[in-house]
Order: sequence, then structure tokens, then C-alpha cells
Amino acid sequence: MRKIFTTVLLFLNISFSQIDVDVTWTPYVTYYLSMFDINTGESNMPIFLAELRRGSNAPETVNINVEFEIIIDSDVLGVNNQTLAKVETIQPLPITAPVRLSNMDLNLSTDQIFDDSGQPLSLSIGVTEKIDASEMEEMFNAIVQTGRLPDGIYTFRIIITTEDGQQIIEEDVLNIANPSVHQLITPGGSLADTSINEVYTSFPIFQWESDPCNIATDCEYFIRLAEYNPQEHSSIDQAIESITRLPLNQSQGYESVGFGATTFQYPTDAGDLEPGKIYVWQVKKDLITTSGTEELLSDILVFKIKDFSPPESQSSQNNTSPADIVLRSLIGDDMLDQIFGSGGEGEGSVANGNITLNGDAVDISFVQNLISMGLSIVDEDGNENFRPLEILSIEVSE
Repeated sequence: MRKIFTTVLLFLNISFSQIDVDVTWTPYVTYYLSMFDINTGESNMPIFLAELRRGSNAPETVNINVEFEIIIDSDVLGVNNQTLAKVETIQPLPITAPVRLSNMDLNLSTDQIFDDSGQPLSLSIGVTEKIDASEMEEMFNAIVQTGRLPDGIYTFRIIITTEDGQQIIEEDVLNIANPSVHQLITPGGSLADTSINEVYTSFPIFQWESDPCNIATDCEYFIRLAEYNPQEHSSIDQAIESITRLPLNQSQGYESVGFGATTFQYPTDAGDLEPGKIYVWQVKKDLITTSGTEELLSDILVFKIKDFSPPESQSSQNNTSPADIVLRSLIGDDMLDQIFGSGGEGEGSVANGNITLNGDAVDISFVQNLISMGLSIVDEDGNENFRPLEILSIEVSE
């Protein structure tokens, strides 16, 4: 989800500040209407926490009024800058010692709060504005279906007004786009034809696409990988729930790959994925929402590790070393046989594993990554894309 955070601080008609305000907003990926009752102001999740203090030159007691408002602007619903709900103090709140106030305090049920000295303060709240349900039937139907606030721009606004006219406004403006994309890209495809979903390395790079989070720690990704055995599994769903290669610890369920990640290199310490075997994988995304952590599961992709072992009818002398596998994946079986097979220029040659890139030595795993993922290309907007390798020429030397 993309979020835009805006904080506005406005002082009007004052010669000195009677009240100082610090506001902390709680970041969420998805908002649910259940967090806020527009009829009573009741909130079951923190949206903001404000600390209110008298200014250095303020009187011993500063009387303030507090307003909290949620404003919605949504093309989906045809709503233009309309107040969803607004609650405010009916009687001034006297501030002597510092006071901590959250949206969870601003409701019809709360009649007092305490300042930092332990002194109780009388609190009287009223719902002074709310959306007309009869005019917003479409919105409420959308909320009932998903439980979430529909896509749109939401403004959470706090207004603190002192008795002498000082006014402080703080806002959190959120562009809410509920997650809709969470799909795997590579490696793999359907179980129907694993021949076109073959992978040429035992340490593939997994890649997926998902709605980005403005704050990385709002989205954590996990991967699960298991072998598909047609003798043991009746479906890929059954296979993904069986014994896993990732995570190795069967009690974990999923292997964490980090926050905000969309690629993952199969780790060398997990052991080689075996040639000729079929594997299934899935990615789980944990989102922080106002209703707690929500899990999104991707679909399941199937891939097969390419087996370069020669058929029994062929000579057992054929090389199937890691260097040979990399060479095969780069130039293909036909070209490899043409060059290194019977009558070819490189007949009898063996790949020695010495690989250079622009004159610099690189290891086999580096080339495997290039084969699996492609070349990294960054466009003028800073977006990273991967282009498949293209073989321009082949040179054989002794």
C-alpha cells in the first residue's frame, strides 16, 4: 500500500504559544471501519497519541477544546472531501500538567482522563458530525463486504484550540489502496507441463510481485518450498503442506525472507535441490492492519530441476559437473552437442570451471544467478528490471 504522510502545524492570532502539542500517528497498511464507531466515537485501535503541555509563558491553567475528524475523498465511491465522522469536546479541557490523549479517549463513554500528575480531568465528548448513511449506502455496502475502508484519500485531523484563539492543526493524510496484487513470477508454472518450467540451477532465485508498502516494516514476507512427489501427493496443495525444504525446521511453517522483499536466493546451506525432481513454492505476506496482522497467501507455482544426466544409451563419460551444467544452460543442449559432441571443435573437452566476466574471475554461483534471474537493468525512473541473458558469440580455445 502506498501512504502519504503529511503533518501540518498552524498557529493563528497569538503572540506566544499557550499550548505545545506532539502527535504520533500509528502506521497501518489497511484500515477497517470496525476500528471506529461513527455513532459513538469508540475506537478499538490507536490512530494517534497526542501529548499536550502548557507553553513556557502560559497561565497556570490553559483551557482547550479538542476536535478529531476523519475526512474521505474517494473516486470509487463518488465522495469528494466529505467528513466520515467528527468528535469534539463539549466542555473545555483544563491543562495544568502534561496530558496524553488518544483517539481511544474521544468517545461518548469516557468522562474523565488523568494528567501526568495523576489529577483527573473531566472529559465531555460529542459526535458533532457524521456521514449520512442513507446517502452513502454504496460505501456501507462496500465496507460490509470487506470490512475495510474503500480505496481513497483519508485525512485524520486533530484540532487543538485554546480559549484565547490559538489553534494547532495536525493531519495524517493517507492514500489507502487495499492490497490487490500478490502473485509469484518465477520460477515455475502449472503442474500440467513441468518441461517448460525447468530450472537450470539447484540454487534458483525466487521472484514475486506484491503491492509495495510505504513503510518496509509494515510488510514481512515468508517462503515455503517442498518437493512434489506424484506417488505421495494428489495435488500441489497437499505437497506444499508436506515436509518442506524451506524452512528446514518443520515447526516454523514458513521461512522469513525479510521486510519489503520481492526476491529471494535459495540458500546454499539448505542443500541442493535435486535434478529431475519437482518442487512447489508459495509466498506468505504479513500485513499490519488496524485489526492486527493479516496474512495473504500467493498461489502455488511448480518447477523442475533440469536433469543433465545422459540417458543410459549414451556414454557415461559425458561430463555433468556444475561447470558443464552452467555451460549447457547458457548455450543450450543442441549447441553444446554441436561443439563438444562427436566431430565438434571441442570434442573431448571438459569444462574446468574457470569463468571470467570482462576479464575478472567469477564463481559458478554468480553465473547461475544471472541465468536464473537475468541481467539487472535500472531505468531512468530508478526501477530495476531483469533482462534474460543473450548469447552473442561462442569461442572455444584450448
